[in-house]
Amino acid sequence: MDNTPEAYRDPRLMSLAEANPAGVELMANPENLGVAAALNQGLAWAHHRGFLWLVTLDQDSHIYPNLVETLTGIALSLDKQPMVVGGNYLDPRNGRLAANREGVVPYEVRKTVITSGSLVSVEAAIAIGGFREDYFIDQLDHEFCLRARRHGYQVLISRKPVMDHSVGEEGGVRLPFLGTLPNHSPLRKYYITRNSLVTILEYWREEPDWCARRLIRLLLGFLLMGVLEQNRLDKIRAFLAGVRDAMDRQMGPCPHERLRLRD
Repeated sequence: MDNTPEAYRDPRLMSLAEANPAGVELMANPENLGVAAALNQGLAWAHHRGFLWLVTLDQDSHIYPNLVETLTGIALSLDKQPMVVGGNYLDPRNGRLAANREGVVPYEVRKTVITSGSLVSVEAAIAIGGFREDYFIDQLDHEFCLRARRHGYQVLISRKPVMDHSVGEEGGVRLPFLGTLPNHSPLRKYYITRNSLVTILEYWREEPDWCARRLIRLLLGFLLMGVLEQNRLDKIRAFLAGVRDAMDRQMGPCPHERLRLRD
């Protein structure tokens, strides 16, 4: 799935799709419809062709050969099939794993997992409405998992690492004991702030511990951003715009032209 606007699309990708190696099919949107819309297109494609499971990946994740085998092995070993089996990943910037490798069973039960490296039940995902397209980008994976749990489905993560993946862009601030903090542009700060708050407001009664941790992370991130990060003023403005739009439930693509132009 390519969400790149047509004017900026890499011609090498189109050439690769036309060559069709190993049955690869490229779905190219004429403009950026947002991550959730692209994921829903993938769900619809898989459902139409009768596939039971869909693996979702980011373009910057480096997957290991055992990813599909590991995740499907977990899903098919359970009497009650989960909605999502996330893949444990190594963050090369910090050298840390997302989940503990040691345990009696080959997975951990989680509240949420990230989109990249996840195995998603196609039928169950469509049954609960797919991914929220009004989120556009950021936090839609967490909302999706919380909604799955609301409908009685399980969310798991493998103990075995299946990919390398880092959150955010290069250039994050490195702190003792905490490692390298995620680095995001002002526009991404806007989406993260807005969508995190909307998710917290939606699920705080059912998932109070998750929501409390997310709120603390958001506030701590704001404080560290305001002290340590570059381009602080633009990021603070983006954070405050995200708070305001979350309270007003202003969703969809960012309506603030200045943030979009600076990205």
